[in-house]
Amino acid sequence: MMNLETCERCEGSGADPMQALFDDDVVLCVECRGDGVLVAVDVVEERMLLSA
Repeated sequence: MMNLETCERCEGSGADPMQALFDDDVVLCVECRGDGVLVAVDVVEERMLLSA
């Protein structure tokens, strides 16, 4: 089962919050890679489905 969660590091913006505000180039967040969301997969549930 997949869940989409808002990235806590960039708060869903996709931009790295540690970059300077006056930079013209946007650096992507290292956690979500600029997507603004994180995909969480429940591994235990998938293993149970595969073994059934």
